[in-house]
Amino acid sequence: MPKKQHRYDSPLKSNTPSDASGRIPLWQALVLPPAAILLFFFLLEGGLTLFGFKPALQTEDPFVGFASNAPLFVPVPGANGKQFLTTAPNKKDYFNRQSFPQEKEPGTYRIFCLGGSTTYGRPYDDATSFAGWLRELLPAADRSRKWEVINAGGISYASYRVAHLMEELIHYQPDLFIIYTGHNEFLEERTYRKLRDIPPLVRSAASLLAQTRTWSAMSTGLQKLHIYPKAEKEDRINLAVEVDTILDQSVGPERYTRDDSLQENILQHYRISLERMVLLARSIGAQVIFVTPASNLKDCSPFKSQHTDNIDKADLQRSEELLAMSIPFAWEKEWGGILQLLDEAAVLDPRFAELHYRRGQAFLGLGLYNEAKETLRLARDEDVCPLRALTPMRSIVTEVAREQGVMLLDFEDLLQQRMQDTQGYAILGQEYFLDHVHPTIEAHKILAVALLQTMASQGLVQPGPGWGEETIGAVAARIEGGVDQETHGRALANLARVFLWAGKNEDAARLARQALDMAGDNQEVAINATSTVATAYMRDNQPKRALQQIYSSIAKAPGSVELRLKLGQILLERRFRKLEEAAANLLLVTRLMPYYDWGHALFGIAMAERGRAVIAYPSLMQALRLNPNNSAARQKLAQINPLLRGQEPSPQPLFIQLDYYPSAAPRMLVQGHRNTSGHFIPHGIKAEFYENGRLKRFTDYEEGVRHGNEITWDSDGGLLSRLVYRQGTLDKNIESQ
Repeated sequence: MPKKQHRYDSPLKSNTPSDASGRIPLWQALVLPPAAILLFFFLLEGGLTLFGFKPALQTEDPFVGFASNAPLFVPVPGANGKQFLTTAPNKKDYFNRQSFPQEKEPGTYRIFCLGGSTTYGRPYDDATSFAGWLRELLPAADRSRKWEVINAGGISYASYRVAHLMEELIHYQPDLFIIYTGHNEFLEERTYRKLRDIPPLVRSAASLLAQTRTWSAMSTGLQKLHIYPKAEKEDRINLAVEVDTILDQSVGPERYTRDDSLQENILQHYRISLERMVLLARSIGAQVIFVTPASNLKDCSPFKSQHTDNIDKADLQRSEELLAMSIPFAWEKEWGGILQLLDEAAVLDPRFAELHYRRGQAFLGLGLYNEAKETLRLARDEDVCPLRALTPMRSIVTEVAREQGVMLLDFEDLLQQRMQDTQGYAILGQEYFLDHVHPTIEAHKILAVALLQTMASQGLVQPGPGWGEETIGAVAARIEGGVDQETHGRALANLARVFLWAGKNEDAARLARQALDMAGDNQEVAINATSTVATAYMRDNQPKRALQQIYSSIAKAPGSVELRLKLGQILLERRFRKLEEAAANLLLVTRLMPYYDWGHALFGIAMAERGRAVIAYPSLMQALRLNPNNSAARQKLAQINPLLRGQEPSPQPLFIQLDYYPSAAPRMLVQGHRNTSGHFIPHGIKAEFYENGRLKRFTDYEEGVRHGNEITWDSDGGLLSRLVYRQGTLDKNIESQ
C-alpha cells in the first residue's frame, strides 16, 4: 500500500486568488500590464518635470493647425478669478496674440475674423489689419453694445485649415464670422499635402504625445543621436532672413509645375471648404460674411511662367526670341512695338504667363484699359505658382454666398471702383497692395469701413448720429499714428524676404532698400534688409554692390552674425576668392553660433581651400555631427582625407578665444588648444578686426608659432602688407598668394 502523501501550504505562497491550476485570473492578466505601463509613464513624467522638461506642444505645433487637439486658444486665469482665452504659445509664429473672456458677457457681440496672412495683417500685424480697424470703428459707430473682434487669421492658412479652425471657434460663443480666404490654396496643397493625407486619428494621437514630457525627452535624445531632426530654433531666430521659419516650411516656386487637373480639384475643395464654414457657423446660430479675395494685377509679375505644353521646338525658340526683342522697347516705353512682338509670341506660346503680363503692361501704356485688365488677369491665372487667388475663386465665393444665403462683400469690386475714380481705370496695383496680395493700411481701412456698412445694412450695427467721415478720420489718426518708420521698415523687410524666396530679385532689392531707408537705428531691420539686398545683388551678378552694402551695414552692427555669414559666403565665391577674409568672418560665425552646422561647414571649406586640411577637418566633422545631411561638409571631407597623409587630427573643434572692444564689437579671435599645463596654444588662425567690423590682420598659426600667411589691411579694407612665415621665421623669398 503506497504511503499517503500529505499536502502542506508553503508560508511563502501568495494569497492571490487563482484557479485550480495556479493560473492568474484573466482580468488580472488583462489589467495589470497596462496598469504597470501607466504607472511607469506617470512616474517618468513626474521625474522629467523635476528635471525641467517641458512638453514640445507648449512651444511648437508639429501639425501646424491640422490636428484637432492642438487648439489656437487656451484658457488662462484673469483678474477676479475670471477666465480668459488667449493665443496658445505654440501658435505664436502664425497668429497674432489675442485674448478674450471665456464666457461672453451680456450685451457683447463677438466677431471672429478668419483667413490667411491678409486677415492676420501682414506685413504688419493685427493693429492695422481690417480686424484691428473694425475693433476701433465699431464702438465709435455703435455704442449700444460691447464689441469683441478677434483676429484669427493664420499666416499661410488656406480654406481647408480655416474650416478646421472654425470647428474650435464655434465653441467660443461667436455671433459673426468674417472670412477672407483664397490666396493660399495652392501654397497649402503643395506644402502640406503629405501632412493633410495623414489620417486625422493618427494626427491627433501624435499631437497628444507631443503634450507629454516623455515625448520631449525622447525627441531630445534622438536629436543627439542624429535620428530625429533638430529644429535649431535659436539659430532660426538669429538668422531670420536666411532660415525664416514660415518660408522654410513652404516649398519654393521651383516645386510648382502646371497641373490642370490638380487646379480643378483645388477649386472644388475651395468651394467645399466655404460651404463647410457656413454649416459650422449655422450649427451654433452664428452669421457669416464672405469677402472676395483681391490681388495686385498691375504691379506684380507672375511668380513662375511655364511654356505651353507640347509646344513645337521652333515655336518655343521664336517665342523666346520675340520676348527678348521686346525688352529694349520696354526700356523706351515703346508700347506699340512691344505689342507687335508679344502678340505674335502669345499666339505661339499662349500659356506663358510672363508674355501676358508684359502684353498687359503695353496695353496699359497705350490706354487700352479693358484689354490690359483681361490680359493681366490671364497672366495671373497662367502663373504656375499661383500665390494669388485665381479668377474662378471670386465666382466661387459669390456663388456660395448666394446659394447659402449669407452676406458677401466684393472687396475686389470695391477697390476697382476706387481705382476707376482716382486713376481712370479699374486695374488693381500698388495703390492698394504692398506686394502681390497684402493690402496697404489704407486698403485695410477701406475694407473695414465696408464691412461695417454691410453689417449695418443687415441691422447688426446701428450707427449713431455722430458716425461719419470725421469719426473715421479720428480712428484713422489713432491707428496710423501708431505705425512709425521703424514699423514700416520691418514690414518692408519682411515683404522683401518673401519676394527673395519667390525668386523675384528686383522686387526684393527694391523693397529691402526702402526698408534700409526707414530702419534708422533699428539693427534688426537693417540686418534683415541688408542680407536680402546682398542676396538679390549676388543673384543678379552684382557682387561688388552686395559687398558694399554688407560692409556699410557691418560698420553699424559689427557683431551681426547674419551679416558675417553672408560676407563669408560671398568672399568664398570664385568671383572674389578672398579666402583669408572669408575664413576670419566664418570663424566668428562658428564662435557666435556654435550649433549652426553651416557656419562650421563653410569655415571648414574655406580652410580646406587654403590648404590647411588639418584645421578644416574638425570643423567639417562638427558640421556633420550637427547635421549628418550636410552634403557640402561631407563632400569636402572626402576631398581632404587623402591630404591628411595618415595624420589623425582630433575631430573635436578647436577652442576659440574671442575678445571685444568696449563698444561690444569683436576685436580678436584666436583658434587653439590648451597644453598639458593648461596654457593656451594658438593653432589655426588668428583674426583681428577694426571697431568698424573690417578685418585688420589675419595670421596663420601652427602649434603656437606663425606658420603661413600674415596679412594686414587698413580700416577701409585696403591691403597694407602680405607676409609668409615658416615655423615662426619670415620667409623673404616667398610672396604670399
